[in-house]
Amino acid sequence: MHLNHVFVGPASTTLIVFLHEGLGSIPQWKSYPVDLCNALNVRGLVYDRTGYGRSSGSLADRKPDYLHQAANELSQIIESIKADFDQIILHGHSDGGSIALIAAAELKNQITALITEAAHVFVEPETIKGVREARPLFHEGLFDGLKKYHGDRYKEVFFAWNDIWLTPAFAEWDITHLLSKVHCPQLIIQGKDDQYGTLKQVDTIARFTKGKTQTLILDQCGHAPHKEQKSSVLTSAVSFIESIC
Repeated sequence: MHLNHVFVGPASTTLIVFLHEGLGSIPQWKSYPVDLCNALNVRGLVYDRTGYGRSSGSLADRKPDYLHQAANELSQIIESIKADFDQIILHGHSDGGSIALIAAAELKNQITALITEAAHVFVEPETIKGVREARPLFHEGLFDGLKKYHGDRYKEVFFAWNDIWLTPAFAEWDITHLLSKVHCPQLIIQGKDDQYGTLKQVDTIARFTKGKTQTLILDQCGHAPHKEQKSSVLTSAVSFIESIC
């Protein structure tokens, strides 16, 4: 299995692993990983998960445990590179944030810190509403921009995300029980206007995880804080990482 990836930032024994959203890929992060790593003088790893972007694999027939499968993929990546780094920080957006939490629970002492943006730890009515409302927009062409990043597979990428969140089986998905296994410090970021989740997600993560928690709640911000409020997110992320590294 080939995973498309890129290392950014200067050589360093500290590594930030960037985990994209459910429709994401390396270039959809824009310049954020480079800007963050350069500001901190650390290394960054950005990759396309299996079936996304330029990575091989398929997203067809996705199962409700797909986020756990992605966390296992991440664990294998970390296992292959951990000898080169003293500190590994996970920075996940949306699905990537959920994956980061699952992986941190499983890997425990191997993860130095977490940054999550718009992470989900359970399914909310607001999430289902947002996902359902995206479906007709896809048919109207509003997601055609995904072609640039996923090529001919863009429909597969969209429906893999959209379909699973609307299945009855996924309605019971909940990783709250794993959060007590997360002991590292974390910065939890959420936009107040996120159409896919509420501040209940932030409150739950902060309540049940065991590491020291900082939160960044942003006004006039939706589901992609590092794009919509980049300056604020960068400033907070730099301050957070400098405080622990």
